[in-house]
Amino acid sequence: MFEMTDKEAGLFVAVQRGIPVAERPFAALAEHCGMSENEVIGFVQRLLFNGEARRFGAVFDSRRLGYRSALCCMWIPEAQIPVVAQHIIALRGVTHAYQRGWIDELPPDSIGAPRENEWPNFWFTLAVPAKSFSQELDTLRARCAPYSIYELPALNRFKIDVVFDLRKGSRDEQVEARPAIDLNSAESYELTPGQQAIVRYLEGDLPVTADFYGQLANHLGLEKSVLLQTLTLWKGSGVLRRIGLLLRHREVGFLANGMCCWNVPQADILEVGRRVSQCPEVTHCYERPLLEIFPFNLFAMIHTTAWQDTQSLFQRISDDCGLSGGQLLLSVREYKKTSMQFF
Repeated sequence: MFEMTDKEAGLFVAVQRGIPVAERPFAALAEHCGMSENEVIGFVQRLLFNGEARRFGAVFDSRRLGYRSALCCMWIPEAQIPVVAQHIIALRGVTHAYQRGWIDELPPDSIGAPRENEWPNFWFTLAVPAKSFSQELDTLRARCAPYSIYELPALNRFKIDVVFDLRKGSRDEQVEARPAIDLNSAESYELTPGQQAIVRYLEGDLPVTADFYGQLANHLGLEKSVLLQTLTLWKGSGVLRRIGLLLRHREVGFLANGMCCWNVPQADILEVGRRVSQCPEVTHCYERPLLEIFPFNLFAMIHTTAWQDTQSLFQRISDDCGLSGGQLLLSVREYKKTSMQFF
């Protein structure tokens, strides 16, 4: 990771949060950060060239586009994980897949250390068109037999904010609480073939240029004003989350991450979920159904620079939010991490 000035460190966060839908988006971002347009463009291009960012492009809400997604988990004998994992990561709809458990360098009696030897140890996300989700999952279950796949769809979303700030590896401030989103009532939108073509192009790795939207419009055969109007409507409706920089978090120093899980009484889940999501180091926070094999309903992902920091952060969040009996499943091995591809 190259050295950054204070302005560049602020820009580093801003380009992850996304560029505006505007005539000259990088010029608008530059003004906000006290830099020139060329400096901003050069900064983003440098992160991409160095491999610290995996792409610059759009992030969409899969449910709004008619897709159904779920976190899935399995328990697989250690020796069989690489074999079974190949069946799973081969699917286009699987975007993330991890072996999760505990790290040898942390004491086994640490707060958050798994108390059970057979908690699910393989976790992945599956997102496919809603009408074919059940069929896809059944097919995958047959391929992975005799090991069972358990589905944990998100019921409420408290936060999804994958933004890394190198200035604040151990941050004490909190972010603004947002209302939970009931994902069972999320409305989907029917897109025309032309609109689907826009999505397919924007979900790729886009060229970072001064006339960003003009170049995209030319590629798509649209007037620039039409593209800007479409993207403005999509942002307002939640179809488009952002167009920005997606990092390779390990390449920029966030080497350790873990999934925090707690069992929260149903009457308290909305309030506790909001409190957990206020922690800046939390990138995702969801309510999910309780399973007999994994009796936790509040899930949060955290990222830090070292495993000890991950465990300490889990303890701090638990203490601050009055939570006990939780489990921290560390990401022992990454099998797949890629962006969603639609249509």
